[in-house]
Amino acid sequence: MFSGVKDKVIETAALSYLNSTLLEPYGRATHLQLNSEARTIKLILELKGEAVPVELELTEYEITQEDGRYFTVVKGVRTSREWLTAFARDQLCNRRFELGPKAGPLLMKVL
Repeated sequence: MFSGVKDKVIETAALSYLNSTLLEPYGRATHLQLNSEARTIKLILELKGEAVPVELELTEYEITQEDGRYFTVVKGVRTSREWLTAFARDQLCNRRFELGPKAGPLLMKVL
């Protein structure tokens, strides 16, 4: 029960953060659903130039710490566009991405 409440709080903050930073030039996220126990994240995106919202699901992710630095690895991804799923799998899956010094410790704690 606690993880569900925690996930809802994170969803609200993350949606606002994503829309005001990373997604701002491309459109916006209208929905974010986090399941920290299953390690999944679902987003519905209204992207510029797209008539229909795009669904994006990270089906598994991992956050690690190494030498005081924090990294994330996306293990699986699905989207509502076949070509985008293939592209995301090629470009995102099983690659390490460094998280910032402020975001890394926080995400490791909450996710």
